[in-house]
Amino acid sequence: MSRAHPIPVRQSLGPGRLQATSCAQLCSVLLDNDWTDTILGDAFAQGMHALEAALNAHFPHNIYGDLDHLATSLLTEARQHANPVDHLQQSLAITQELLKLYGRHSPIHFRYAHDFLYGFDWARWVRKSPQQRRQTGPFSRPFMEYLRQRGIELLSLIEIDDPTYPRLPHNRDRNPFSFSRSPDDETRLHVSLAADGLIPIEAWRADSPTRCDRDYSALRQQRARHLQSDHA
Repeated sequence: MSRAHPIPVRQSLGPGRLQATSCAQLCSVLLDNDWTDTILGDAFAQGMHALEAALNAHFPHNIYGDLDHLATSLLTEARQHANPVDHLQQSLAITQELLKLYGRHSPIHFRYAHDFLYGFDWARWVRKSPQQRRQTGPFSRPFMEYLRQRGIELLSLIEIDDPTYPRLPHNRDRNPFSFSRSPDDETRLHVSLAADGLIPIEAWRADSPTRCDRDYSALRQQRARHLQSDHA
């Protein structure tokens, strides 16, 4: 009988932390005694473990795996709806779909899910229309629906071999940025950003503020250039 491969414990980007909070720990913390035996609690636990497996399947080289804020956001939003179980299951399903849409088995083929998990994608989206979007959370349904539609658009561009989003050689990671995203560079860059509070979402914190007050994408590019010059 074949055995499932264990899901690796990923690093945390939180300063002073080594490992990301496991799904078992998240469930223990977020599902208090009033919820652990309910259908919602079961749906949350099963869905988070499935999400963790999807992250491993579609982003196996993802360095950081902080899911604290994502899990808290999905559960909090679900509890505000008339049918929390249904809403939670749909949100978890969309999140898994996004990982598949943008990950290694897709023509999009990004190496990391960091831009999603730590809010760079969301902050960039909000800044394009701040008055209408600033109240929309990074893991809320409207933003995830946008990411799904954007992924479909990218697939169409890749299909016609668009200059900005061309077809990739087999097993080549896509990097639309001007800076290196090799594992060493990715680690160095994001550790530096986290240490200076330049991450839109401190995803290792359940109560992290969501920040879109600055151009975090531009700040990341500037920091990447600075670090590159230091190591030249």
